[in-house]
Amino acid sequence: MRRSTASVLVGVAALTLVAGCTPPPTGSPGTPSVPGVDTPTETREPIQVNVAEALDVAQQEFDLIVGGDWSGAWQLWTAEAQQSVPENVFVETNEACPVQDGVEFQLQEVTPVDETAVDLTWRRDDTVGNSSLRLVQDTWRFDPGGGVLVEYASGAADAIEKRRAAGNCPS
Repeated sequence: MRRSTASVLVGVAALTLVAGCTPPPTGSPGTPSVPGVDTPTETREPIQVNVAEALDVAQQEFDLIVGGDWSGAWQLWTAEAQQSVPENVFVETNEACPVQDGVEFQLQEVTPVDETAVDLTWRRDDTVGNSSLRLVQDTWRFDPGGGVLVEYASGAADAIEKRRAAGNCPS
């Protein structure tokens, strides 16, 4: 299912308003309001996440990749992702063999997980991927996901060779 960023944001806002407008349970905690049914003792607060700020970081990441600014894209990653893939490996691999060079990303699904995480499903031509955004010390960071990180695990030379062997590297 394909959703625009605007429709996702409207949906998230509507859910937040509906969840925030739910009246508190009647009766005192533990006192049944309906015979045989206990009234909940606590209410769940709606997820309060700034999805728009998170999506801004995702869009920056996607724009940097499409524009070939590999170092800039890597700079937006979470510390864990950066530790998994050194900047020089990411940059060297993509400069030598950029996959889907110039093809735009399209968001397919945006899912707020909690106050510090938003999961994304995106499409780029025929490729569908999953990534996340993490709020770290009041800054949204991009987590490209384990599948992306695995590609670079054995270094740039190996990643480039695998892309060429799979026919995913422009000549």
